[in-house]
Amino acid sequence: MVGISLKYQRRHAVQKGKHKARLALKKIIQALSGVLVLVALGYGTFWCLDPAHFPISSVRFVGYRHYLSQEALSEAVLPEIKAGFLRLKPSFIQQSLMSLPWIKQVDIRKVWPDQLIVVFEEHVPAAFWGEKGIINDSGKLFFPEFIKKDLPALPRLQGPEGKSTLVWQQYLVMKKTLEPLNLTIRQLILAPRGAWQFQLSNGVTVVLGTNDTEQRLARFVKSYEKYLYEHQQVISYVDMRYTNGMAVGWKSF
Repeated sequence: MVGISLKYQRRHAVQKGKHKARLALKKIIQALSGVLVLVALGYGTFWCLDPAHFPISSVRFVGYRHYLSQEALSEAVLPEIKAGFLRLKPSFIQQSLMSLPWIKQVDIRKVWPDQLIVVFEEHVPAAFWGEKGIINDSGKLFFPEFIKKDLPALPRLQGPEGKSTLVWQQYLVMKKTLEPLNLTIRQLILAPRGAWQFQLSNGVTVVLGTNDTEQRLARFVKSYEKYLYEHQQVISYVDMRYTNGMAVGWKSF
């Protein structure tokens, strides 16, 4: 009985050892498999992110281009598309394009497998600001590299630094008030101390001063319709800084 028991114990120990060996081998195989999977994933990712395998082969610009050059658009996009389709970040291209002075807004879309679509909108110039600035039709100020010669005849707005929005808003209010006269504002100036004056398309300069500018402008419109219209060719300026009247300066011939 003792011999049988010893044989059984030895057999059991051998089987147990084999079982442990199989478990250890299984774990080694699982670990190696995991490593191989990670290596394969890493290599696959590296392969996919290589610009040579998924290059951008087509860039399509969508938008009305009047002041922007095709060359400027291409130069802003080209350095970024070298990253390839998968690594390309639209936000980088958007940032690069938004640095162009005439760009108002941009939307970037990637189309699988190799196309980039750039939808852009230019600023629509509405007024000059000082010597170098332009205000767009939304009232935003921007500074192009140079003022293009083919710009339309825009009103010229002028004022202290940081006051472009205020002057633009005042221009819109005055423009609407002057509509009954069929005259436009050629130039609008806000002085450093807050005084307003403007020049009309017929050459007449109107001085409004600092206070009650809306009331003074409304009074000028009524006076122009009743009394000044007939003499507009010889009027140099109209000073509205009077409570119950105005001063008219005549041209010297």
